[in-house]
This record gives sequence, structure tokens and C-alpha cells, in this order.
Amino acid sequence: MTHTEPSHTPSHSAHGITIGRPAGIEPVSFRKRVITGAIYAVVMLGCLLIGNRFFVLPALCVVMAAIGTFEFIRICQPDMNQTPRIIGLVMAMSLPLITTVARIQIPELPILKTGGLIALSALFFAVLAGMLCYLTWLAVTPTARARDAALSFFGALYLGMPLSCLILIRAMDTGLVLAVTTVVSIWVADSFAYIGGSLLGRHKLAPVISPKKSWEGLLFSLAGAIIIWYLAPLIINGRASIPVALTGGIIVAFSSLIGDLFESRIKREAGVKDSGKLLPGHGGILDRIDSLLFTSVFIYMLVSIVGTALGIVSP
Repeated sequence: MTHTEPSHTPSHSAHGITIGRPAGIEPVSFRKRVITGAIYAVVMLGCLLIGNRFFVLPALCVVMAAIGTFEFIRICQPDMNQTPRIIGLVMAMSLPLITTVARIQIPELPILKTGGLIALSALFFAVLAGMLCYLTWLAVTPTARARDAALSFFGALYLGMPLSCLILIRAMDTGLVLAVTTVVSIWVADSFAYIGGSLLGRHKLAPVISPKKSWEGLLFSLAGAIIIWYLAPLIINGRASIPVALTGGIIVAFSSLIGDLFESRIKREAGVKDSGKLLPGHGGILDRIDSLLFTSVFIYMLVSIVGTALGIVSP
């Protein structure tokens, strides 16, 4: 996730690693961040608790997909034609809904069984339908630009597919615990990285893409994620699991970082600080869920393929 942090401090390089002084924590910025984060957490956890019943979680995912795609297009291609912009928004919103509808029949089965295959097949056909819409628009519109279609299509997939994975995680037999663990571990890792990096961060992790990221922050992030994933098996089957803690913690820490750096990269290329202003202290929706987008995909793949072996999904 994107951090609203203090201004950059002088740094120098040693053995290829950029070193600087810890940035510290701004009380006002941190307070805004905490208040907004708390409201977001209540909404997210409430929707995860209710799950796919009454389409509550899918509705939240649809809203986040729509706003996130809008922000992505505005950052990458602000002068995009209306047609690909609309196609991208509709496609991003439809993917979580299609996943939910396809999952209703057999909600407890993971990816390698019937329910998961139905959902993945539905997503595949939805993506094909969206692609055909773009190709048709390019074929019949003289003023159409291929880069508009490409960016819009990617934006829809970037938002719609990962949020669909979150719905699929929640639909599993231990989905409530897994979904909450995934989301909470992201938040804890993000908070640990922010605090640890602000107070102790000297060795810059990605000085060109995201100057405030530090190796110290990453280590704090990893520790926070491992702690949360150590607790997950205790809730599911009453037994702690070091393999689950290490696997889940490493995946969350590094996929969160990749998601954060990816969004930082596109914002830096566009010359903007935040994806939007909807969430004080955080920026836009994309700033808030950038880590979730990558992590939900990795966790879904992990749980679906080796979840039974790790003891976090019923056989």
C-alpha cells in the first residue's frame, strides 16, 4: 500500500545500496492514516464476515473494482476515449459478479474441484467477451487508438481478477478465516513496514521507484505477516503451523511489496503522488488496495493448490 510519509532525507550509496536517515513519523499524517484505515477496516471486515450472502462482499468488490479502474485509467491515460473507458469499467465490475454467480452452486469447493472450475471458466469467457468488445471497437472506429484499448483491458484485469480471487477465497470451507487472515496480515505487514521503516529505515529498497521503502521496513513487514499467519491454523484446527506461518508470511510480505511498487511505478511515470483523494491519509482506492490486488491472487493459488497439505483447507 502507498504510504503518506515525510519528505525525502539525504542519502548516499554504499556497495550498491542507498543509505539514508530514517524519515520519522509525522503525527498529523499518521493520525489521518489511522482514522481512515480504521473506517476502511470496519467496512472490509464486516463485508468479509457476511461474505457472499446477499452479495455483500461482491458488491464491495464491484465498487472497489470500478473506482480502482477509473483511477488507473486516469493515471495512465487521462485523455482516453470514452468507449474503451466504459468497456474497462463494465468489465472490471462484471468479473467479481460473474465469479459470485458461478460459485453459488458449489461454494465450498476450491480451484481444482467443480465449483472452482465453473468460476474460472466463467471468468475466462468474461475476459474473452471483453476482448472481443475492444477488438470490435478498434475495427469499426477510425479514431480508435490501440493503446487506449490495451490500457483499459489491462486495468480491468488488474482490478477485476484479484478481487474475484478474494471472493473465491471467502467461498472456501475455511474461507472466513483465510480471507480475514489474508486481509489482516496485509494491514499488519503494511503497518509494521511503515513504522519500522520510518523509525529505523536506512537502507533504501527501491530508491528510484519508491524512495521511502527500506530493507528494514521489509523485515518488519515480514515479521508482522508471519505472526498473523502463525495464528491462522490455531483458529482453523487448533494447531499452530510453522510451515503455514512462513509460507503465508513470506507470500504476503513480498506480494504486498510488489503490489505497492507496481502502483508506485505507474504513478511516478505519470507524475502523480496519489491515485485519488477519496481516502484522507491514503489517497485513492488504488492506493489502499494495491497490496491486496497482488496478495489475493498469490494466496488463492497457494490455498487452492497446497491448502489441504498445509492443513488450512478441508480435504
